[in-house]
Amino acid sequence: MESSRKNSQEKESEKVMPNDDKKKKSGGLLNDLAMGLGLKDRDASYYNRTAKTIGRTQGADAQQRYMRSSGYGRPQAGLFSFLSGGNSQGSNASGGNNIIPRMFGYRDTTDMFDRGGKYASGGLYQDGGGYSVLANIGAALTGQDMGERQLYVDQYIDQQKGAGFAEQMKTAYPEYYQQLVVNAMRNM
Repeated sequence: MESSRKNSQEKESEKVMPNDDKKKKSGGLLNDLAMGLGLKDRDASYYNRTAKTIGRTQGADAQQRYMRSSGYGRPQAGLFSFLSGGNSQGSNASGGNNIIPRMFGYRDTTDMFDRGGKYASGGLYQDGGGYSVLANIGAALTGQDMGERQLYVDQYIDQQKGAGFAEQMKTAYPEYYQQLVVNAMRNM
């Protein structure tokens, strides 16, 4: 009797988590704990594994209740997703929940660590006070090529118009360059 009940629960859990989904497990105890506590974004695989565990330990009725009430199958942002600059709800890096980077005047978390300072990349580390000094010393000691500093706006203009276009317009036609910057800021 016990084995037939176990087989019916296994069949029920197969409906919840297809075989190819088992191969894609992104789980692991620590990963699932982090998702369960809201420290990481919950993915569909997390819900599948949780539903299967509930079905195995509490029965098919409890498994169905979980699937109806938990937001089953809809990825949800974790508790600290605001730190990463985006979330599983589809917000992009520049328009996501970038609370901490924006508190310090940065566009997103990438902007905080890509050298060049606020709204720029490349060149020396800037705007980080003592941390930038230490990072620049470390880069110099390791012989790291720092590249040239370029504003994000100039990068966007160069993507649209061709490499070096922003720099040419900046020196030759400053008024036109300002128009390009305004348009780029609207579209970025």
